Amino acid sequence: MNILLCTKIFQKYYPPSREAWARVFFQLMRFGFCFYILFFPIGIALREIGAIISLAGLIPYYILDYNNSNLKRFKLKWIYFLFFAFLIFKMFHSIDIETSWYGIRTNLHKAFILIFVGMEFVRGLKDLKILVTLFAIMGCYEGLDGVYQYFSGTDLIKGTKIMGGRLTGSLSTFRVGNLMSLVLPISLALFILLPDKWSKFKKLILTSLVLAPGIFLLLEAKARSGYVGFFTACVALIFLFKGFSWRKTLAFCAILVWALFFGPERTSFQQILNDGRIKELWPFGIEVFKHYPLLGVGINGYNPGFRSLGLVPKYHSLGIPHPHNIYIQFACETGIVGLSLLLFFFSAYLTWSLKRIRKGLQTKQKTYWIITSFFWSSFLGYTATAFSAHNFFRTWWLGMAFSILGILIGACIGRSEEVKKIKEYKK
Repeated sequence: MNILLCTKIFQKYYPPSREAWARVFFQLMRFGFCFYILFFPIGIALREIGAIISLAGLIPYYILDYNNSNLKRFKLKWIYFLFFAFLIFKMFHSIDIETSWYGIRTNLHKAFILIFVGMEFVRGLKDLKILVTLFAIMGCYEGLDGVYQYFSGTDLIKGTKIMGGRLTGSLSTFRVGNLMSLVLPISLALFILLPDKWSKFKKLILTSLVLAPGIFLLLEAKARSGYVGFFTACVALIFLFKGFSWRKTLAFCAILVWALFFGPERTSFQQILNDGRIKELWPFGIEVFKHYPLLGVGINGYNPGFRSLGLVPKYHSLGIPHPHNIYIQFACETGIVGLSLLLFFFSAYLTWSLKRIRKGLQTKQKTYWIITSFFWSSFLGYTATAFSAHNFFRTWWLGMAFSILGILIGACIGRSEEVKKIKEYKK
């Protein structure tokens, strides 16, 4: 009886038509994406669940209603498909096909597909507000977990201990600082979401209270790459909203000088020069690139690449899998061809979206474009963090970055189409 009743209710509100089923799967995709973002730091299993639910909604939605999708309207999608096709080629054209396949396999539904989920999620201002709220909540509770870990010695969610004086939060790694560098710039948009009737001071206080735990975790995770990403995002936002000036430029340069020569030990110039990345990992990558300059050794092939040249690390284990710099990684693993495609991919999408944001800031939909700019700054910060952090194929990092890029693209497509439909309706 219960099954029969559920079936009748379902048929009443979702009649068995192609359009209705498309709506069902579209909402399923949205639910999965919200789940993915909200519970992202808690564990791999929850990220897996969110990604799978998103994929389970996205594919049927494209099959049923591709003509109304953002992907159909996105003229620059060929850039992403070209980039991904080259990665598939380099999976087979590799010094170690099994290792290369691992890099693709572990990121298929947890990163490479998520760019389309983010793209489809955004259809208007309400969707951007939902996403900002989710990022703000996620960043706040993860930051609070870091605060708890700072005072108790272990985080509340998983019981992870502090690692070498660096906080890890529930992500169980001090690389949580790099996650915060992606989340915090978006969370700043919370100030825009608060009611207009509130005073700026009241909105500033509440926004600061929500962001403070995440900023604390970013600082105490002591991930220098995360500092760079967050700093880059904030500087970009200031220049975008306030315009360029030499005074601001000199001020930012002064901050960098302070960090390098008078700031914390981990950001000091001397510490950076003595870092194993500069002494060993980056030179190894450059050596591999010199031997395989055109197409490289294959994705995820940094380790077998330098070992094939007889290079033995002194400061790191022999099994070190990547050079902690995705640009050097692409140079040695995919050659000048792959590195050029990566730079083209990043720069094309950042430039394309920035043009639309700057134009949109001059329209009546200013609030929409201001919020969109926070996602743009976050992804720009990712490209800066990438100079000294991670493996490009690190699943959680790539998944979050591509989700944000997808949201950014969807925002730029969705608003232009929305405005177009409004104009046609008025006619």
